Order: sequence, then structure tokens, then C-alpha cells
Amino acid sequence: MASDTVSRYGDEFLILAGSGKAESRVLGSRFLGLALPVSSEQEISRQIAARAREYHDATHRCFAAIWDLGQCVQSSDGGEPRGTAGLPILRAIQSAGLSDTLVIVTRYFGGTKLGKGNLARAYSACAEEALCDAPKKIVHRKRRFLIEVPPSETGKLYRLAHRNGWDIVSVSSGDSGRFEVRVPMSEGESAIQAVRNATAGQATIREDGFWTSS
Repeated sequence: MASDTVSRYGDEFLILAGSGKAESRVLGSRFLGLALPVSSEQEISRQIAARAREYHDATHRCFAAIWDLGQCVQSSDGGEPRGTAGLPILRAIQSAGLSDTLVIVTRYFGGTKLGKGNLARAYSACAEEALCDAPKKIVHRKRRFLIEVPPSETGKLYRLAHRNGWDIVSVSSGDSGRFEVRVPMSEGESAIQAVRNATAGQATIREDGFWTSS
């Protein structure tokens, strides 16, 4: 797709909708790339372990990952010279504008040393090819707040939410006034202050992670 780069600082994020694979050979060495969508550090560990079992006789297993919609980053050179594998793979993910993505590149050494420059290019190219092979989709992310207000203030909260285009959902029955409010990523702090102002400081506000949708 032509516009793969999506800002991780806005409300839209580009992620993988499935896996992608690649295979290349450089001076006898064989490189196998796998790109996968991931959502947690635990899932990343499971996928790396599964790949290690599948290619248990490989010379090197290198990877990079970005998850939590761009908040967390990890990479490994897998025994290759420092900076020649994990970082090029990571940069391939970043250049594609992707988040929640793991790329593993497995190498079978072919008997000829490539040198640091060629090695970095080989890992980068294999990662890029695997990423290009994977389907992609855009997801939307918002900050989620749990807000409790006296019954007399619920109307003010609804009006504030509708005026600003926030999502508001009641999370309680009766008149207790407990709501889930979802606001754009860039509006979190200003939203808190707006709720306090609108309810004359009577609102109890607790941030409760993020809400993500396709």
C-alpha cells in the first residue's frame, strides 16, 4: 500500500492483519523472514520460542518488535555482531510505520563471512520483504477514562462529551452516574480538566488504559 506510514502520535495506527514471509540468499547464507502481528511481550516471547523450535539448527535467530501501539520496542542481534541484525530489522518496521509487529529473521550461515555492512543490508532487506508480504490494516486508539459524577451532573457530562465528539457509555445501572469516556490520544489531559470544570470539581476520574478498534 502506498501510504504505510501512520503517525504513532495521532489516533490512527498501522498494524499487520496477518503474517508475511520472505526468503533470500546472500553469498551462500540463507535468510528466512517472518513478520507477525503481536499485542504483548508474552506473545512476542511465544512466537520467538516457536520459531526457534521450528528452525532449531539455524545459525542465528534475530528479531525486532514494536508493540503496545508504538510504546514498547525490543530487538536482538541473535549472536551476530552488534548492530548488524536487530537494529536493521527494527528500522524496517519503523520505516513501514508499523506497530504491534514482530519480525524474526533466521539465518543459516553459508560459509562466507559477509562483513558488517552486507550483513546489516541482508537482514534489513529480508525484514522489509516479509513486511511487504504481510497484509495491513489501520486501527484507531483512544484514551479511556472511568468517570463517576453525582446524578445531578450526568447531563453536563453528556453535553460535554457530545460537544467534543467523545464516546460516552454508561457503565452502571440506575442513577449512580458511572461512565466510560473515550477521548482522542492528544486530548487526554485537556479532557480531564474539561470534565472537572464542567462538573464543578465533583467528578471522580480514573484513567483505564486504552480503547482500540478497527
